[in-house]
Amino acid sequence: MTEFVIRAITDKPVTVVESAGEILTELKRQGNNLNQAVRNYYCDIDTRTELNSCARKLKELYAALIAATNGKNNAAS
Repeated sequence: MTEFVIRAITDKPVTVVESAGEILTELKRQGNNLNQAVRNYYCDIDTRTELNSCARKLKELYAALIAATNGKNNAAS
């Protein structure tokens, strides 16, 4: 929210992503999955497949975010 306000008051471009809610929900799910997999790894539970699956899904979500913002890096300067 802070970044949005800064961009709005400094006349920097603000990108609105219509499907952001779906992407963010899935990103949160995958973040939770990754946290669980890492926790299992430290408890010596074999999680190689789970970690690979999480990494693959996070890469897909990252690509979706890039596509949704038309490949623009909108980080605050």
